[in-house]
Amino acid sequence: MVSHGKWAPSIAAWLLISFSLGAQVQPSPSVSRLRHEAARAEAGGDTEKAIRLYAQILAKTPEWTEGWWAYGNLLYGARRFADAAQAFGRLTRLAPDNPLGFAMLGLCEYEQGDWNNSGFHLNKSLGGKKAMPASITQPATYHLGLVLMRQGNGAGALVAFKALFLQAPDYPGLSSALGSAQLNLEEVPAVDSPLFPAVRMAGEAAIAILQNRKKDAEDAYRALIAQFPEQPFVHLDRGMLLEDEHRDEEASAEFLAETKTNPDSAVPWLWLGRVALERRDAAGARADALQARKLNPDDALSFLIEGRGFMLDRRWEEALGPLREAERRAPQSSEIHYALVSVYTALHRNSDAEQERELFLQTSKSEDKP
Repeated sequence: MVSHGKWAPSIAAWLLISFSLGAQVQPSPSVSRLRHEAARAEAGGDTEKAIRLYAQILAKTPEWTEGWWAYGNLLYGARRFADAAQAFGRLTRLAPDNPLGFAMLGLCEYEQGDWNNSGFHLNKSLGGKKAMPASITQPATYHLGLVLMRQGNGAGALVAFKALFLQAPDYPGLSSALGSAQLNLEEVPAVDSPLFPAVRMAGEAAIAILQNRKKDAEDAYRALIAQFPEQPFVHLDRGMLLEDEHRDEEASAEFLAETKTNPDSAVPWLWLGRVALERRDAAGARADALQARKLNPDDALSFLIEGRGFMLDRRWEEALGPLREAERRAPQSSEIHYALVSVYTALHRNSDAEQERELFLQTSKSEDKP
């Protein structure tokens, strides 16, 4: 958990530059006096008095953006997250192009357990054109990863935590968060939880991979499997490492083990299908795709694997149906559009091939954006 209320002093100057203040009316003498008193109370550590004074000032000057920032930050530091969220919400309406308000609003919503709104506002703050200081970007990225875990999106959480690792590899709690996301948990377990040793080892493996220490990563996965052989996603994670090293037979063995420890998950069957495609085992890839679809009928990847299995056998007409289904479920996937280009070209449907080629180019550019 991040420390509350410690970021504002380090970014005060940045904030003053970033918010558009030129149109604001000069405060009256009474408001100026209240601002001075509020600043003095804040500097002296009298948080409650400062909060009361800022509330009075903002009632008189509701367009004062720095005031909403200071007021919200004080409320956040006092752990009055619902009130702080209202202050930062007002700030985002006054300064919709500034990401700071959205970041803090998302952090407040996280503390209230409002995962959907928190994820939306944290994403908005991190995806904007204006950069934020590291003291805001890093907590926002960390908490976005935690939100994605809560939403059952372990893969998305890993992307967030890996991005944070590149910025701040020693960020507090990051190793445990990486390990928890690797194991597809909904939250980081407590240190005294029986599951925490597995999280710690999974985190060590994840960091070793990020640092390109593949042997250390494999050693960590071996130890993890030896101690927690029945833990879901442990065999899957090691299989993905082995597949990346083109050790297909070993990877397939791990994915098969995952189907037994995690029988309700379609993911290991999808990876088995991927490996089968790499080995040009068309029938095996299609069979794995159908197994995955029994568990998750809506996953586009099972249709893509099935379609590519037919492509390996040059059964172009039969490939078309599943590939179209894949495209309907994942229209932003460049891989699916590329496969359809090949199929339409083989069928001499040049107009359709050209259309898919355009979609491939568009989605490729989108995927390349950070």
